[in-house]
Amino acid sequence: MNDFWYGKRVLITGGDGFVASNLTEALLRRGAMVTITVRHNRPVPTAALLGFDSRPDVEVCEMDDFTQVQRLCNRHQIDTIFHLAASAIVADAANAPMSTLHNNILPTLNLLEAARINDIPRVLIASTDKSYGDHADLDDPEPLPYREGHALRGMDVYSASKACADLIAQTYGFQFNVPALIVRSCNIYGAGDLNFTRLIPRTSLRMLNDKAPVINLGNADVLREYVYIDDLVDSYLYLAENVERHFSAAMPRTGRATYGWPAFNVGSFSSTSGKQPSDYGNIRSVRQVIEQIGTILGSTREPVTIPKPANFIEIPDQFLDSTKLHEFGFTPRVSFEEGLSRTVEWYAKNQEAFTRAGARNVLAD
Repeated sequence: MNDFWYGKRVLITGGDGFVASNLTEALLRRGAMVTITVRHNRPVPTAALLGFDSRPDVEVCEMDDFTQVQRLCNRHQIDTIFHLAASAIVADAANAPMSTLHNNILPTLNLLEAARINDIPRVLIASTDKSYGDHADLDDPEPLPYREGHALRGMDVYSASKACADLIAQTYGFQFNVPALIVRSCNIYGAGDLNFTRLIPRTSLRMLNDKAPVINLGNADVLREYVYIDDLVDSYLYLAENVERHFSAAMPRTGRATYGWPAFNVGSFSSTSGKQPSDYGNIRSVRQVIEQIGTILGSTREPVTIPKPANFIEIPDQFLDSTKLHEFGFTPRVSFEEGLSRTVEWYAKNQEAFTRAGARNVLAD
């Protein structure tokens, strides 16, 4: 098999998550030897819900313990790390700040240190557009769309934790030449997302059960950018395959050019395209996403507005300038319309199982 990944020894943290399950399957198909970490064994793994047949090596590992992380890398002779493990539910982070900061920062540090000591040649750290925080003011010196050199201004617990991990990864690249790239993706959607507090899973399940979709107070018209899971996985693979190419270029050593140098936004908009963000179908308001799901399902239920918790900080409009990634050689291919249709179809197929398995609270009025 003539494939970059054939025989590679890959570690994926957070291995039973939405993105990790899809990434694991893609790597196994390409002949990689994949080890995933989990904190506990779920009765029904995400991969099983997705219908994946291949099985990685599963390690129950506390990623905040450096000794366990180092032994794991040594035992499996890891040559590639995809660090996806995180406390990823924004609302939960607001209620558990200490555990969120602990879970999102210390494992990142441990993996980067293991990569430094073991000379691991490829590391990808999953960050998020939430790290950029609020850049929506019209007179902001770093306005939307977000670019990789923009300041990371995340001021809620989740965003701050991801920004800290992001900066630590940049530090290891800048100071120790650890070949780590940081992936800042926009909102991810697709088959396998079992976080029913997110807009697309929640709206799909509610409409499938003839319930009105819900919108948090003040959020109806905020803009968000979306990337389909297959495109995100392909971007991870592409960037990992080209880590050496990126780090073979001269790394900036002073000034603003150092900031965000190892980071890549993953989205569809490019400021060099001559188009406006409004021309891109994957940049949508909350209201528009709900309307499109309703069109797919043939639902005419109007959304209802619900209050949001007092400690919940909502970032205004968010969308990326992904010119850097596009010029590096990768552009997402799946349109929002196509990706959303595939996604809603998957929720419809598994509707009964999700309702039984703990998504009932999403259906409460």
